[in-house]
Amino acid sequence: MTPPRSSTSAANVAITIAVVALLAWLAWAERQPDATGPAPAPTASTASTEPAAPRPAAVPPRASGLVMRDQQIHDEQGRLVFDGDVDLGPVLARIAAGERDSHRNDGTVFANREGRLPKQPRGYYTEWVVRTEGLRGVGPQRLITGQKGEVFYTSDHYETFIRVREPS
Repeated sequence: MTPPRSSTSAANVAITIAVVALLAWLAWAERQPDATGPAPAPTASTASTEPAAPRPAAVPPRASGLVMRDQQIHDEQGRLVFDGDVDLGPVLARIAAGERDSHRNDGTVFANREGRLPKQPRGYYTEWVVRTEGLRGVGPQRLITGQKGEVFYTSDHYETFIRVREPS
């Protein structure tokens, strides 16, 4: 005779299924366009279906005030989706106004797990989304702000950073 199944086991199975479904939905939702979100930061784009050649090391991206010059933004498959200047002014104005992008990571703690920013205690840095025109999801661009006013820009989802503003 098989012992009766406990209600605890059934509850655990139901919770596991619900968690897996929620994670699948979150992964799907992150890749969907956001019709209610703010306009993308870049003002011009060129798209290509071929993977782009890496930028030569002798020509690093440049910053000019709030405009990141000569940025090449790639999607998750390595395809070039934007090539040009990225104006961070609208994103910084949104942050200053206390407005948040609809992406779940906008305005959350950036832990600096990659160790590419100056070492600070957890909670010191905040992550902000910079939308990329031409992508269904938010894309790889982010701003990271520090508690002393410093700002860092990444066009490649934390692989490299450009300092936009020094600490005050």
